[in-house]
Amino acid sequence: MKRAVSLYIVILVILGSCASMKTSNDHYKDMDELLARRNFPQAETVIRDAKENGKYTEKDKVLYYLDIGMLNYYNGSYSESIDNLSAAESGIEELYTKSVGKAIASGLLNDNALDYSGEDYEDIYLNLFKGLSFLVHGNFDEAMVELRRVNIKLGILEDKYRKQIDEYNSSGNAEGQLQPVESQFHNDVLARYLSLLLYRDEEDFDGARIDSEKIQDAFLQQGQLYNFEIPPLPVLEYGETGLLNIIAFTGRSPAKMAKTLYIDSFGGFVQLSYTGEGDDYINRMIGFDRIFMPIVKPGLHFKLQLPFLSLRGSDISNISVLVDGVEAGSLAFTENMERIAEETFKLKQPLVVGKTVIRSVIKMIAKETGKDVANNQLGFWGGLLVGIAADVAVDATENADTRLSQFFPAHAYTGEISVTPGMHDIQLVYYSNGMEIFRDYKGMIDIQPQTLNLVQSFVFQ
Repeated sequence: MKRAVSLYIVILVILGSCASMKTSNDHYKDMDELLARRNFPQAETVIRDAKENGKYTEKDKVLYYLDIGMLNYYNGSYSESIDNLSAAESGIEELYTKSVGKAIASGLLNDNALDYSGEDYEDIYLNLFKGLSFLVHGNFDEAMVELRRVNIKLGILEDKYRKQIDEYNSSGNAEGQLQPVESQFHNDVLARYLSLLLYRDEEDFDGARIDSEKIQDAFLQQGQLYNFEIPPLPVLEYGETGLLNIIAFTGRSPAKMAKTLYIDSFGGFVQLSYTGEGDDYINRMIGFDRIFMPIVKPGLHFKLQLPFLSLRGSDISNISVLVDGVEAGSLAFTENMERIAEETFKLKQPLVVGKTVIRSVIKMIAKETGKDVANNQLGFWGGLLVGIAADVAVDATENADTRLSQFFPAHAYTGEISVTPGMHDIQLVYYSNGMEIFRDYKGMIDIQPQTLNLVQSFVFQ
């Protein structure tokens, strides 16, 4: 029996050492300053150096491609951006086919031990930025393919996790029953807005009309995501004047943080709680507040770390468009990208949180059993040492996985302005509560009639 106790200790220590990996974000510490100064070449260098120094391991390759691909876009390296975001997309698709087996096989290891397969909003928006990069090169056909992929992915998003959860529940490793969360996001306005512009450019006015109607439907049917006034939509057919179309991004996408929740067990289920908050808070944060576990006995009470998204928002409140030094209009808020990130994040939560809670409960039961054995066989002091070692090892296996791409924006704005065809000086002025924050000088742009004249801009405030 003493050998059994010793083996128990060894196993826990090994598990603790294997799973003690924590998300390392040290290489992001200077990014706020670099982005504020728009020093994108140096930001790219920091990320590449981080990869060379082992900050991005093989299991983090999707994260690396997302980070460097978005920085490529901001730096105007559009071909590189397309290549790196395509590599991220391929990695996400490859890992999806393995995700269920790995999730089940992970056992007592925390999610940091697994390959990073991307968050769903990263997978969705990478196509949008690939499309924008193709537009810079004048490759409208490839851009349209990317924009269509956005809504194709949205169409299968709910089924994707329902299938994984069903497979987990029916596996021999499942000790609890996970319940899928219903998707509230089926139709992306920003992708529709851009594809409307491309349909119009192709003189496919029926396609443009359908996208215009889809945008209006999104505001009617997805009010929890589009809870602001619908932006002015592009005209469906060209006239004689030139049309200047602008898309601008502000702020930064959410950060992923670790939050400590408490677990209490009752007969047949475990309850999740957060200090000072009710069940509604837990439901808003992760989509559910309890998990059914037929094996669990009442009376367990412990804490564990879980990942959640912390919205960073944007300081920008208004964006004015100057044509030849004269204010010609302003851009309209079109998509709350960070709110969509938060909504899609919940779809994976039953699998991520549920699996974490279930394995934590199982480990807690095993730990208490091991303590009882140690007390019986080794006496008080021996049992105490075993208990301390077990506590340390179990705690080490439950670090929240906070890996997340750092460089997607928080908000998107759009606008269409009618101007006389010809060369015009274009500037975008970003304001925060009436104060000018940044002025983006786009230079002289040749605005022609009967064609798409698209300007892209961004600021990280």
